Amino acid sequence: MMDKIIEFKDLIELHEYVSKKIELSGLTNEHFRFFADVVRAKNHKTGIYINVSQPYSTKYGSRNIEITVYVPARLGSIILSRLNLKSANELVGKKWIFQGRLSFYKDRMSFTFYADTIAPVGDSEIEKRRKEILEELKIKNLLMTKTHELSELEPIKKIAIISSKTAAGYEDFLKNLTVPVIYKPIVHLYESPMQGAETASGIILALNRIKESKINYDVVVIVRGGGASSDLMYFDDLNLGIEIAKFNEYCPVLSGIGHERDFTIPDYVAWKRFATPTEVARAISKQIEDNIKKLDNNWREFEILMMNFFDKFERKTDESILQIISNSINSNLKILDKTSFENVKNIYQMINLAFTSFEKNISDDFITYLSNNINNEITNNIRSLDNFRTIFLQILTSEMSKKEEKLNEIFDSLLKKKEYAAILFGGAILRNDDKFIRSVKEVRIGEKIKAYLKDGSLNLKVINEKSHTKKKEEIDIYGGNTLFKL
Repeated sequence: MMDKIIEFKDLIELHEYVSKKIELSGLTNEHFRFFADVVRAKNHKTGIYINVSQPYSTKYGSRNIEITVYVPARLGSIILSRLNLKSANELVGKKWIFQGRLSFYKDRMSFTFYADTIAPVGDSEIEKRRKEILEELKIKNLLMTKTHELSELEPIKKIAIISSKTAAGYEDFLKNLTVPVIYKPIVHLYESPMQGAETASGIILALNRIKESKINYDVVVIVRGGGASSDLMYFDDLNLGIEIAKFNEYCPVLSGIGHERDFTIPDYVAWKRFATPTEVARAISKQIEDNIKKLDNNWREFEILMMNFFDKFERKTDESILQIISNSINSNLKILDKTSFENVKNIYQMINLAFTSFEKNISDDFITYLSNNINNEITNNIRSLDNFRTIFLQILTSEMSKKEEKLNEIFDSLLKKKEYAAILFGGAILRNDDKFIRSVKEVRIGEKIKAYLKDGSLNLKVINEKSHTKKKEEIDIYGGNTLFKL
């Protein structure tokens, strides 16, 4: 039985059929690596053309497989420089590692191997080149000699990551960033090639884009999964090392390239080096979790402090206590017939001392003690009951003002935590740009403000002023379909 024959009316139809088949197969999207001997190589204005050949045996005898490897001009000079070669001719007569993709030329219906990496066989030349770069960086005093820890940084909330979106290392990083959703940092990907001759220039371009974004990232992470030495050799670039070292002054750079055994130039100049992308993600997760625990502990301590404070504050201002003091003063004033400024001053000092003893509890014994002292101290008449009451109210107002100032100091210290303050209070904090809003008097109708809540934030707008009296102030704030009262 004869094989099925597919007939075409002309060459164009055959060309379209074959091109479609190759496209559907995905063959030209796959990445290949192979070892081969170079038999010919020449420079052209469009790039480097390399002929590689390898013999193989058949039942008909020995034959050679020969293909053309093409390196575009923009990569050719980088590759030759990295291999310490002056021209393409120096590739001839040696075995090299080639890496790249097959490119199908439709017009000729033929394949060419499009290479983005050429590497020596063996690690000796790669290691030699890396040592030369390290020596240059050492002379420029750019090597990272200090050991840093992520605990030195503020809680990490924004991350710029440089990688390829299809790289396994990028997926590993995201998968191991195990932080509760409410605290999970924002991650922005700045794409760059992670293998081949475009690696260094791509990462440098990504660093520049990060600066141009004007976003205040907490860290920049460079990640790539493991691979052969030939995969990682293009990270060994002097210019890349210089750029990363200088970038640390703008934002800490964390490297997570390859496996535990792999070291590349970025590892020696980064703010901190990690063995793998997974290790970087886990370290960042731990830093965030440690800060959450610290925040929780601080809140519990603050909560206890505030409960004690308000308990004492309420007891100090209890109406029954004030009534006892007032009754005692009034009962003694009725029997006075002379004025004595010195005695009034003594009473002032005694009451002031009692109220400034903030950490002591006011008990019934203390009230009795205070009343007896008032009875003993007042021996002469003062001009009027109103004068004494005025002095007493001034004392009380002064002391209450001090307590209010203390509360404001505590509140202001919390506001420095910005978004975290909303989480602490379990409610909302309002901001107008960089200013925190304490009173309805600080906002105007039509003004846009931002509210920070326990689980996120809202953009709000003041739409109506309900009333404005001494006892009550209400303003309507509109956010989406929800109306809030302030």
